[in-house]
Amino acid sequence: MARRKKQKRPLAEGVVRPPKRVRRRPEPQLSPKAVRRTAWPVGVLTPVLMVGLAALGSNPDYELPCGILAFVVLSAGVIGLGFVRPRGLVIWPAVLFGVLLLALPAGSIRAQILADRGVETAVVVTAAHSAKDRNGTVSWTCDLRRADGRPLPHGRVGGFGCSAYAVGDTENVLVDPAGWAPPVSLDEDLPFRRGGVYVTAALAVLWGLLTLVAARRTLRDPGAAAGQRGGR
Repeated sequence: MARRKKQKRPLAEGVVRPPKRVRRRPEPQLSPKAVRRTAWPVGVLTPVLMVGLAALGSNPDYELPCGILAFVVLSAGVIGLGFVRPRGLVIWPAVLFGVLLLALPAGSIRAQILADRGVETAVVVTAAHSAKDRNGTVSWTCDLRRADGRPLPHGRVGGFGCSAYAVGDTENVLVDPAGWAPPVSLDEDLPFRRGGVYVTAALAVLWGLLTLVAARRTLRDPGAAAGQRGGR
């Protein structure tokens, strides 16, 4: 015979059944030794690799692959920081610092290169292109060639200076003799843009300090202290 399914007794009138307790899964937490081993690569390698990829990406030939690799490094760093400090709001400043490390260094390094070794060179405007964004703002880019006929790597310039150019005009721009950084208009504010190099260094230091603080707070938690005593 099949067993009858056990039925729950009906509650007395006016009695409310208590709500079921929802069991929360414990957050994954690393051992103290694993926290230390994870914090050092996350705090040091993440900003170093991102700045290094940005320096390599200051050459337009490598800009796209370096940008993709920098995003992968940032994602791995944020995930690693989440393991170092599973609780708290440490992830949000890390994401902010990481996005700024993605956006700032390449343009700042280009400005630094051109400010140090840029040479004013006569070029001829061969083409002008305009594009309009969703807000209706028009941006211009101009194709260039050197007036002396020598090759010009990355012969394209954009910005407000280009909007004043006309096809066939001869203009002066700053050119990197080594051909690493693309040319820029003389109207570019290079001293302001190169200041981003110092901001980049500060962001890298802040990322490392944030990781260090997150690791120390995790190691001071009662659960981490108990795990450390138990492992001895």
